[in-house]
Amino acid sequence: MYHCGMRQMEERHVANQVEHMVWSNRLDLLAISNFKGEVQVHRLHWQKVWNLPPPKENVTVRAMAWRPDGKALAIGYSSGSVYIVDIEDKEVLDKYDLELEKSEEFDDTKHYGITCVTWAVREGNLESATEYNIYDDPSIFLQKPPSLSSGFKNPSPEDNVKDLKEIQEPTQLNMLIVGYGTGYIYMSIFGRYPYGTIHLAQVAKDECGEYKVLDICLSNDFSLMQVCYLDRSTNNVFVSLINTSVLSAYAEEMFVVANRHGQVVHLVSYLDQTMTSITEAWEHILLEMDTKMAYYAASVPEGGVSADLLELLMLGVPSDELELFLLQELTAKGLKKFGSSVELSYSTIQKLVLKQLNIVGQSLTYYLAELRGLTRVPDRYKILGLEETTVTEAIRACCAFLNKCLELQQVIDSSMRNYKAFFRWLFVVIVRLLDEQTPSEIVKITQQDLTHIAEFLYNFDNVQTEGTESTSEKPVKFNLERLGQYLQDQDLTILPDDEDNPWHKFLKENPCLVKDSDTIFSMAEFRSFSLVQQQKFLKNAINKVFDVTEKDVGKYFSILFNIRCYENKSDDLQNNLRVSQIFDATQRRFMLSFVNTTAGHDGLCFLSVDIKEKACNSTATKYYFSPCLVQDTGNDLLNEEHIAVLDLQFYSSEYLSVLTSHPNNSDSSIFIQLPLKIAVDNSAQFNIKSKSCVFTDKISRRDISPLLDQGVTKILDKMDGYRIAVSGGRKVAVVLAKSYRKVRVFEMEVDGDDEEDDTLDVTPQSQANKSDDQVTPA
Repeated sequence: MYHCGMRQMEERHVANQVEHMVWSNRLDLLAISNFKGEVQVHRLHWQKVWNLPPPKENVTVRAMAWRPDGKALAIGYSSGSVYIVDIEDKEVLDKYDLELEKSEEFDDTKHYGITCVTWAVREGNLESATEYNIYDDPSIFLQKPPSLSSGFKNPSPEDNVKDLKEIQEPTQLNMLIVGYGTGYIYMSIFGRYPYGTIHLAQVAKDECGEYKVLDICLSNDFSLMQVCYLDRSTNNVFVSLINTSVLSAYAEEMFVVANRHGQVVHLVSYLDQTMTSITEAWEHILLEMDTKMAYYAASVPEGGVSADLLELLMLGVPSDELELFLLQELTAKGLKKFGSSVELSYSTIQKLVLKQLNIVGQSLTYYLAELRGLTRVPDRYKILGLEETTVTEAIRACCAFLNKCLELQQVIDSSMRNYKAFFRWLFVVIVRLLDEQTPSEIVKITQQDLTHIAEFLYNFDNVQTEGTESTSEKPVKFNLERLGQYLQDQDLTILPDDEDNPWHKFLKENPCLVKDSDTIFSMAEFRSFSLVQQQKFLKNAINKVFDVTEKDVGKYFSILFNIRCYENKSDDLQNNLRVSQIFDATQRRFMLSFVNTTAGHDGLCFLSVDIKEKACNSTATKYYFSPCLVQDTGNDLLNEEHIAVLDLQFYSSEYLSVLTSHPNNSDSSIFIQLPLKIAVDNSAQFNIKSKSCVFTDKISRRDISPLLDQGVTKILDKMDGYRIAVSGGRKVAVVLAKSYRKVRVFEMEVDGDDEEDDTLDVTPQSQANKSDDQVTPA
């Protein structure tokens, strides 16, 4: 006999009205969203972990789902954005702004945005995830990029390393599925790799339908998808069984490509952060120059700084202003400090380019080359929409980026050489002006040094002042363009001198080499690109490889059955419908239950579709609850009354949790763990191919109360319940009051065996090891 052993853990009053509640299946965490659009994560004892404000004002949360490993939460907003948030520190790992819901035809904005989010996991380990394959191990060939220096503004190297590990960790395929108010369904593997978007109207072969997706459920092998949706033109609720066998047949391929994609995305973000560090180091040099030289630059006419310094170099005698500046403002000690600070910044940039940009560029080239190899196995990978030409373009962009890094290395070398010569020369000048003895080796300046200094001084003033602003108002930026131009998002002004480069000459003389090859690239078109432009070009090329906006994935899906379930003329049906679905792996069947809360006395609609045979055996019944559920009335007339159903959610593949009002006490409610075996066994069969509506007045209605054991109900005193959230995986439940302000948290099955199942991943499998007729607590 099952006993609904519920132990109350907490009762709390919350500051803001609660809207959605979702339990994690791996950890004792509850995610709740409120009317302000905030998302909070609480522990079982209501200890708050964090609070995440909405991305924009007036944006609310429409749906949430946990990643199967419990380490991230997907949040769907009314604006149409999906945020994937790290559970440790609420960092946004990924963000999708899916514009599909911006439809011109409707001006009613409440149809837009996200309507449901599901994160499904495919049962069974994948071969490519569990078996070591030496050919798939890049660590043999690739250097590991060093952890990012904490010099830049977002010091979180561990997070990025952690991201990469998390992508490689899953041995099972999991998929994030997002349903929209306009009938689109977006799918993403691991919540990272975009698989594609299908439109229900396209799959249902009814291009005119205005659909709103209500709920999505995938079978445990990903071969079938059951979608519950509302046809807005008729206000009918439909349930569609969609053949998604392409997802199960190509699971290995999707896993491999999604992993490669994860590594590439990780490297691209690493690249972004390294570029930030380089730019910061460069700005530090400019700032040093500015603070030291601006005072002097303001006292001489425009262009006077380099003129004075060149004059000093040629004649050996400084102008009065310059002498004053060198002896009083700069001083020998200040110059030494200044020199070493600039040199340190230069060597930082050099290290970042050499150690980080180069290594990441080479790794990217490696992974993209692997992807190009996969595109050459069209029978396995073509279906994922990878094109060899776009991958080749991305490889070419990588090579151009590496080439630009090499160019930058040479520029840094020559700039450092000029700097050192300049500082040494100025030091000698100051010492001489002070009439001090100087060590003879410092005084020696070769002809080559003179050339370097002259070249340096020639570009010293920034001649391009904007408008007619006077110099005193505007700090002078020193024109150290040789390096700085590479860190601007604009074409280079001083192009590299590569006329004597033997490779360039060779390619010029043999143009046929470049024309017919996809491994030899000419870099001529990138000659005037800065490093920033080159990086942008690389990111765009990589985005194109994984771009699915033009990809038609819908053609691989087909509808098996489209069942018209429910019709209601109420305009607000979509907000009053509570829908829950589950796939029972042991019995190979989908179960769906829903209730229209405005007609809660009508009872709950229960539908099950058995997919063991091709024919799909299906049953449907409308169950209602009578007062004999909680009291032995002995009065049949009283039992004709129906208790209103307030909310429902599948607890596991064995129980449906239902919240109903109390027949005699309006400020209490009843929590019921309805055994699904009873619901299925007492359900009537119907013809799945029929076009007529299933849940009409003609359908068999049944009072399920007499069939239930007293132990499956729990009266919640002084709790006028409104919403519930349950998890059979974690054996927990939470009830929200009508005020939206009071919550009660329960531990379930407390008098059963409290053994933990560590392999648990998703609710449907939680009772998979039991036979269906054993109605005992887990």
